[in-house]
Amino acid sequence: MSLGSGLALTPPTVTVKSGDTLYKIATRAGLGVAQLQQLNGLTGTTIRAGQVLRVRAVTSSAPNYTVRAGDTLRRIAARAGVSVAALKAANGLRGDALQRGQRLSVPPAARPALRPTTEVRTVYSYVWVGVKDTPQVLAARYRLSLDGLRRLNGLSTYRAVVPGKKLLVPMRVPVPIPPRPQRQPVTFKRLKPLNVPVQIANVDLRWRDVLVAPVLPSRRLTFSTGARVGDLARRSGARVLVNGSYFHPQSYAPAGDIVTQGRLLTWGRIPQALTITPDNRAAFRVSAVAALGRPLDTSWAGLETVVATGPRILSGGQVVTRYSTVFRDPALFGRAARSAVGLIGNRDLVFVSTHARLTTTEMGKVMTRLGVRDALLLDGGSSAGIAWNGRAVLDSVRKVSYGIGVFTEYAGRRYVK
Repeated sequence: MSLGSGLALTPPTVTVKSGDTLYKIATRAGLGVAQLQQLNGLTGTTIRAGQVLRVRAVTSSAPNYTVRAGDTLRRIAARAGVSVAALKAANGLRGDALQRGQRLSVPPAARPALRPTTEVRTVYSYVWVGVKDTPQVLAARYRLSLDGLRRLNGLSTYRAVVPGKKLLVPMRVPVPIPPRPQRQPVTFKRLKPLNVPVQIANVDLRWRDVLVAPVLPSRRLTFSTGARVGDLARRSGARVLVNGSYFHPQSYAPAGDIVTQGRLLTWGRIPQALTITPDNRAAFRVSAVAALGRPLDTSWAGLETVVATGPRILSGGQVVTRYSTVFRDPALFGRAARSAVGLIGNRDLVFVSTHARLTTTEMGKVMTRLGVRDALLLDGGSSAGIAWNGRAVLDSVRKVSYGIGVFTEYAGRRYVK
């Protein structure tokens, strides 16, 4: 395809060498396999040594192209690295019909520039295989080889990738560049605000290698047994671990939504949750539920960790005294040992636990004195406990369904729902 006259409008190219694959060439060029196929009008993945491939689309300003026999808008757009819609808009076209000899203005291929405060990270997510999705299409879409797609999902053969199946895939997503850390990833203190002895863990989420995640009693992502806070801390290796939210005392089934590693493990009626993105931005959010109280498939999208808990005892630095009607258990509002999670900002997370017997309002006042602006209660009473460096500082009296762990120097995958 020739765009215009003899001007240097042809994008840079590479010559295929022995051993090259589309995946290798696309990776070197910073492209997806599908993009490389589109740039070169390829329908398959077969290439040969000596073949010349485009690795960058046209970027000069609006060159012209003369339509030839057999040309279509889709084919011209693919070779130029632009969308059909952009090609139509540049030429004021309403339909798809073209005439031989017709001259088209080809707009430059444009990629949205990242803001200076943004970077791209690779996170992993589960996606449904669509009716038209083949293993080859999915592998190309997510910049994987067929074998890489198979191994990532623990499949014996890539032919097991069929419509209706859920697959783990890598995604490149733009996220804000975190600010410079202000302190150590985790600091632990014993203080007496308002003369109440409390154990406090401050988490600086500006550190990229900090991970906050639910810690279960077993390696399986199921709930059928419990463990005390000290045991959870020792087994998991968490730097800090605090007890989680409410659960059924016999089955250990949590009473609210929990998301970890891109999966919704449980759901319930608790209306608020601690939420954390894969790039470590924390917030308290309200849940969205469909019929029968089950979360929508899009609920908690974009989040890595979700722990539904409450009630909210602090909002904008003010103690909250009116709670959601979901919280009806009288034992919740009496005097009891307490644990809570608080936010000073979206990168500053605080876990607090005490065996002092406090009301919900008193716990809110304690959190305020600690400089926390927003706070949710975690489970309390005999479940309240916190551990530091693998050892319980205040152990829970009873076994709990799960804990919330803080891991430092984490180098594993990050997930998004």
